[in-house]
Amino acid sequence: MGDLYPSKTKQNKKTQITQDNPIKMQSITQQETLQSQRLKRSIRSLIHQHLTTKINPHWLISFHYTDNKTQEQEVLKDAQDLKRKLHRIIYQARDKTMKGAGAYHYPSMIFFHEISHQGTGQYHTHLIAEALPPSINTQAAVEHLFTKTLPSKVKALSKWKSIDAQRIHPHDTDYRRISNYLSKQITPEHLSLDPFSSDLTNTCNRTQLIK
Repeated sequence: MGDLYPSKTKQNKKTQITQDNPIKMQSITQQETLQSQRLKRSIRSLIHQHLTTKINPHWLISFHYTDNKTQEQEVLKDAQDLKRKLHRIIYQARDKTMKGAGAYHYPSMIFFHEISHQGTGQYHTHLIAEALPPSINTQAAVEHLFTKTLPSKVKALSKWKSIDAQRIHPHDTDYRRISNYLSKQITPEHLSLDPFSSDLTNTCNRTQLIK
């Protein structure tokens, strides 16, 4: 049975623990903040490195999913499905008059999945892609591809929400702007960069990036 009247020693220990808690909590919060900052810098540097040395970025395409897409694992699978079907479209659009066109070099792609700031928990995706075959590499063709062609093949894509397709200019200013923009939501709990669907030269996974 516990003491009805705790000794001063026990009271002092309890008081000390209570006094220490805010400091410990503050220390934990600072560590989490530093970890988030390190991770964000790491991903920002990785994006910038790929834009400048690993790929020839041509498009930044932002698109939405159907209204029930609030689970990350579902979105990761949807992105892989989209990439497979986009590859088929790209293959069909290749210049068949070119010798050896059957062994077509697919453009590199990097996917980023973000959560809406409107509190809905809905996901949307930003896609960095190299130039597509000439027949589908215009602004109008890319917009038609992501508003008409792909939504008819990928059920997860929204058929009514707008998309945004921007030309990436081969300049470090544009690369840094994009790197900063696409790393804005990154935290240890939410890694917006999709290492599973993205064509990353250096093999990486979620655990390695967070460390």
